[in-house]
Amino acid sequence: MKKKMICFAVVSVLIFALTGCSDDKAQENKEAYRQIGFNCMEQGDYQGALEAFQSAMDQSVGTVGEEEIDTCYYKAACYYMQGDVENAIDCYESLIAYDDSNGDAHYLLGNLYLIQGDVEKAKLSYDRAIERESENYELYVAIYEQVTGAGYAEEGEAYLKRALNQTGTSGEDYLQRGRIYLILGDYDNAQEQLDEASDKKHPDAPLYLAEMYEMRGESDKAEALYASYAENHENDSEALIKLVEMKLETGNYEGAVDYLNKLLSSEKKLEQDQQLRLELIYCYEQMMDFESAKAALDEYLKLYPEDEKAQREYTFLQTR
Repeated sequence: MKKKMICFAVVSVLIFALTGCSDDKAQENKEAYRQIGFNCMEQGDYQGALEAFQSAMDQSVGTVGEEEIDTCYYKAACYYMQGDVENAIDCYESLIAYDDSNGDAHYLLGNLYLIQGDVEKAKLSYDRAIERESENYELYVAIYEQVTGAGYAEEGEAYLKRALNQTGTSGEDYLQRGRIYLILGDYDNAQEQLDEASDKKHPDAPLYLAEMYEMRGESDKAEALYASYAENHENDSEALIKLVEMKLETGNYEGAVDYLNKLLSSEKKLEQDQQLRLELIYCYEQMMDFESAKAALDEYLKLYPEDEKAQREYTFLQTR
């Protein structure tokens, strides 16, 4: 409640300050209201965000540009987070009425119909999205994930198979079709497509080939490809995380520590940072290197002091 009151207070102050500004300040006002909306969203005050985003749109005086369209998407998200699916649907329908070629809006509208349990309307919206972006492989995969997640596995796979009808011959086309075959569990066709992507020098082909070998149980080939990919993509954490998982599965804690330290030495904080640090502590303990485990745990507690279990572990390590 306190956060909501703060956000409303900010909205009130800025509305007062912006009221009565000359027309040449409209763009400035729009950006200020949008920022208020973003701040309110971060605080979980979706009603405050909706009011701010609407005020931003009111500055446009009938004109519709990229900012107005973007703001409408944020309004839809706020309605959805409030549980107001109907108004979220209205936002996407407005976007479609303005630009029917907007495949993204059709896709998001389909998601909302799926949430409501209206599978037929969802499929209709998804089909319209695909008609407008038929070469967008990511769209097919996204629809598959939504539909399958809702419990319609057969219908979800049907969307993936439609993507395989695309006949593009670029490295990206081969990579995406290989990825889809992987999802479908068709490893022979996946390898054929991914080998073509590799021949065309697609930089991500080794990563997906490694995943294919891993899924086939050919761990040595997978690990070699992951390691090669990681060496050539220092800022890509995905391969290193895969290598950590593979080392942990085989009990190679020393190897896991090497990859974990590479991940954690990155200047960019990873989404999995907390879990990776816990795995590092675990590895040191399994190696009986309690001094390193204590140092790693000390660093962990500086970042995550609320973890009571880790605090007890720290007390234990002090006695080792």
